Amino acid sequence: MSEGALRVRVSDKYSIADQTVAIELVAEDGGPLPAFTAGAYIDVDLGYGMVRQYSLANSPAEQHRYLPGVLKAPNSQGISAALHDVVLPGNGLQISTPKNLFPLDEAAGYSVLVGGGIGITPMLSFAHRLHSLGRPFELHFCARDPEHAPFYPQLADLPFYEQITLHFDNVPDSALELSQQQLSACDNTHLYVCGPKGFMTSVLEAASPFLADAQIHQESFDPLPAPPPPTAHSNHAFEVELRSSGAIIRVEAQQSLVEALQQHGVAISRGCPRAFCGSCAVTVLEGAVDHRDSVLPDQARHELGKMLSCVSRAQGQRLVLDL
Repeated sequence: MSEGALRVRVSDKYSIADQTVAIELVAEDGGPLPAFTAGAYIDVDLGYGMVRQYSLANSPAEQHRYLPGVLKAPNSQGISAALHDVVLPGNGLQISTPKNLFPLDEAAGYSVLVGGGIGITPMLSFAHRLHSLGRPFELHFCARDPEHAPFYPQLADLPFYEQITLHFDNVPDSALELSQQQLSACDNTHLYVCGPKGFMTSVLEAASPFLADAQIHQESFDPLPAPPPPTAHSNHAFEVELRSSGAIIRVEAQQSLVEALQQHGVAISRGCPRAFCGSCAVTVLEGAVDHRDSVLPDQARHELGKMLSCVSRAQGQRLVLDL
């Protein structure tokens, strides 16, 4: 098992929408799980290179379980199909510790949460956290109809149910409309959106005239186009220092950072061919990064110091990593 991996057991599995299930995961030894923050995800590793990321829907205050929602998708490399059709309560799974590239600004004066379809998953985690903090927010849930709305059967039991507005395609006059009055009611309003690419584009176009870029946060479940492969003409070799050990690792011009780290026995998760999933993110403590991905939001890059080790590189000669 790689460093940072967890052995968990499926304690429950149930339908939350058409072709969508919730899978409740608990520690294999029955103890508490590592804490996570709102917006976090886990890598689910089924072996044979089959790794996929799933956001957690439950409250970050819970340390006894993780609750991802899993949509059965035809382009899932068989992972979601296996989780739907093969994995049963009582089965063991290997997952990563929780990671977060979609963090919540807990100091925001007001938060507008918008989830489309399975994109409601991180929004529920955000809502749990904001409710526990007593921070003002509203949650908009958009779906084709109740049958295709993940977690819809469970919404009425949530303590913040009155702050949820439902928008169904088959219900007249229920379309989502984000107004200037709604987004500008507070000087420090932040918008969070997650869902299919087309849905997110429409939400971002509606919000961008009223909010600064730093107030808009997004996470997409659709793969983004990969950047072009690196060439010898655009790359230079550089070094990385591992803060925990002081070890120095050289990254050649024709080599990715994740490849160099793995060659030296540093366990880095890698869940996709090239800059789709964000699972290979590492934290940079010192040095300037040449970001070459389309996945990381500005907050993850500049405030959290994240870089994707599969494509991004050093601008200079050295980076210091929190590894």
